Amino acid sequence: MKNYITLIVFIMLVKCAFSQSISNSLFLVVDKKTDSITRGSKDSTNFKYFHTNEKKNWGISLSHIYVSGADQNNFRYLLPNEMIPELERKGNLEDIKPFMTKLNNYNNKEVSQFFSKHYSYYYEYLHKSRKKTYKRYNIFIIFKSDLNKTFVPCYEMSLIQTRITEI
Repeated sequence: MKNYITLIVFIMLVKCAFSQSISNSLFLVVDKKTDSITRGSKDSTNFKYFHTNEKKNWGISLSHIYVSGADQNNFRYLLPNEMIPELERKGNLEDIKPFMTKLNNYNNKEVSQFFSKHYSYYYEYLHKSRKKTYKRYNIFIIFKSDLNKTFVPCYEMSLIQTRITEI
């Protein structure tokens, strides 16, 4: 009986942890053919997406960088295909162009606050026996061509926000 209760509690905790990671995440669907993805290496593990708003003087860069053995790598997750309709229903899955168009209404400060409020967290890790912390985002890129796979690859993205010109 005790093992049964432990198993039920474990399943509930795992389910809760999984649902929390999904609920505050943004999954942006990118078409490799029409969206401006810049590849950084031959093996396709490094790529970037840029968006600028010249009128409001800001730009953002979303990048996925994976270097074997590095401490601050972005990760690739495999999401069961059955989760895709649920993400879309909850508003966590969006095509990248309409999403970026919505951001164009914001100024630089509002864009920063939007991403910090909805998608950021602090990641802590040990490096040479020292605790380090840096800000990460629950933003993922999904390639449109991967949406029909049994397990859909989701690429964790780093976000860098910049001003286009100094004020």
